[in-house]
Formats: sequence, structure tokens, C-alpha cells
Amino acid sequence: MEFLYYAPLRIDFARNRISKIASYAARNGNRVLLVTGRNHLRQTGILDKIIDSFKKNSKVEEFIVFDKARENPNTELIDTASQIINENSLNVVVAVGGGSSMDLAKAASISSKQKKPIWQLTKDPAISVCDAFPIICSPTTSGSGSEVTKYAVINNDTEKLKIAIANEHIYPKVSLIDPALTYTMSSQTIANTGFDALSHALEAYTSNSSSPITDGYCRQAISLVGDNLAKAYKKQKDAMDNMSLAAMFAGMALNVGRASLPHAMEHSLSAYKPDLPHGLGLSMVTIPFLKRITDCVPEKMADIAYLLGKNISNCELKEAAFMAVEAVEKIKDSVGLNKKLSDFGFDKETVKEMLDKTYQTMEHGIENSPCGFKKEDILNMYFEVL
Repeated sequence: MEFLYYAPLRIDFARNRISKIASYAARNGNRVLLVTGRNHLRQTGILDKIIDSFKKNSKVEEFIVFDKARENPNTELIDTASQIINENSLNVVVAVGGGSSMDLAKAASISSKQKKPIWQLTKDPAISVCDAFPIICSPTTSGSGSEVTKYAVINNDTEKLKIAIANEHIYPKVSLIDPALTYTMSSQTIANTGFDALSHALEAYTSNSSSPITDGYCRQAISLVGDNLAKAYKKQKDAMDNMSLAAMFAGMALNVGRASLPHAMEHSLSAYKPDLPHGLGLSMVTIPFLKRITDCVPEKMADIAYLLGKNISNCELKEAAFMAVEAVEKIKDSVGLNKKLSDFGFDKETVKEMLDKTYQTMEHGIENSPCGFKKEDILNMYFEVL
């Protein structure tokens, strides 16, 4: 057995902790870019409180709000944020928002530090070691886990590509997880982001890169999602707190266990349809994946069934493994995740066109998957959920 684990994380997890965001930022820089979404924080009044905390911090000399993050952030937005950082000599990037805001902040921090457009930078083999400005993250959703990862996901709308970059310099200096920030999420967002967290844990647990450390994080995350997602969907606050914890554990597992085939397939979906929520896309492609890996990782699949509440004590291993598929389907049904690709305008021709781009951007995810999948296998999986 061999594995390498590294996660330089400071995590502050508590309700109503967002008031500390300015002081955490000031420890890492005095000229701040705040990245957030377009409407949600402003409409809920949270943005005003955050701005006020920065204005009252004497160590902060400059503070600029970039409230333009969108679902699946694209190169244009990242380059705009990067330009603002450099034009104003900013030196710390704070993200308060969902995974898209955090990914945008991370990508802009490395792009601005390197003084290169982000897409040009993604083609540089040295991107994994390039320096970045310090980043502080505070999630308002409970799914992406970006607050604790070395990853940022980027859309190129022109080329219809979505890629992930990995760099240890974009680990957040502080992950301030305030579950109260998630209480204003819509039920649909709770479902979408919650499934994202579950998918991270399922993929990292069954991947070729799994390790004893990440397995522990995955098992905790899977159990938490099974116990809490349906309750969180109904706005039960304790359950929403637990979903924030699940997203954190799953994100920490993803750093080493890494994503596999479902993420590879979904990246193509939201590259073609940037308005498609990432977690919703994952919910469509994960079931075909799970069905196919019951034979090659039956022990872990049986354990997933157990963690999701199935009684496997008197079952044959193969039967117990398939019960994991049933358990995940039950979770999907409990939070209304029953969409098909055709609901978003996909057809067979589009899917065939996407397939090569899936390999172009996420071949490493395909190779990290258990079993081994051929192009024909992946195409048939897309067709199953069409």
C-alpha cells in the first residue's frame, strides 16, 4: 500500500462566523477583492454585513466587490477579475458564495499573479506550481467543497470546454464555513449541491487513487448525506449544518482520491450548457456509472449501501453492492432530481459530439475510474439518461 496526503488547511466551522471574514483576509493582505454571485448575498442583506466588516477593519486599505460570478464561471469573467486585481494592486482574494464564486476567485488569483489570461495559463505545463495570491473562502452552498480543495473549474464557452486546474497555491489560506450562510438556499439548490457532495465522496471512495485517509473522509461524507440531504431539502437547519460538514469532508477526500467518470461526463454537459447546475448534471450520469462498477469494486459498493442505510447483513456481496445503486436512486427521488438530458436540449448527435471533448478535458478522470471504460461504454451511459 502506498499513498501521499497533503492538505494545508485552516478550517473555521461555526454558525454566524462570517463576521470574522475581514480579519482573516487582513492577516493575508491589505488590498482585497471580494468575489461573489450576482444577486443572492445582496438580496439577503449578507453582502452589506460583509462590506461593513471590511470597512471597519483598519488594516484593509482597499476593498473592491466583484459580484458577477455565474453558474460554471467562464474565462471572460476570470480574466476580468484578474485585470481588476492587477489594475488596483490587490493582494488577497476573498470568495463568499457557491462553488462557482470560489472557483472564479481561485482562477483569478493565479491568473493575476502570473499576469497571463487564464486559458493561456491552462496550457502551460507549469500551472500546477505557479504562485497565486492568497485566497479566503466562505461557502454559501453545501456541495462543491471548493473551500477545502486545490482545484478550480473553468468554462471556455467559445470552445465548449470545461476543465479543472490543480495547484497547491490555490488551497484557501482559510476556509470559513458558516452553515448559516446556506439557510437561504432554495430547495433546488440544496438538492443540486448536495448531490455534488455525494458524487465527490462516491467517486473518491471508488477511484483508483483512493487511500485509507480519503476513505475515512468519504465514508463520513456519504453517511452524512444519506442521513441529512432529504431533511436539508425541507430546510431543517441542523441537517443543513451537517450537509456543510459533508461537503467539507467530500472536498478533502477529492484532493487525493480525485474525481472519476461522472465528473468527466458532467464537465462536457455543462460545457455545452453553461446554465446547467453541476450537481444536477452529476445526478443524471452517476446512476449508470454506479451500475457498472458493482462488479469491480463490490466491497466498496456494499459499504456504500450500508452507509446509506441499507441492511446488507444477510445479502450476498453482489446483491449488497447493487443495493448502493438503489440507495442513491432513493436519495435522488427524495429531493426531486429526476431529470433527463433531453430536458436540457441534448440529443444523440450532441452527445456524440461531446464524447471526444470528454476525453480531451477529463481523460485523467476516466483513467481514475474503477473497471476501465471505453468510449462505447461512455456513449451508452449518456444514451441511458438521454
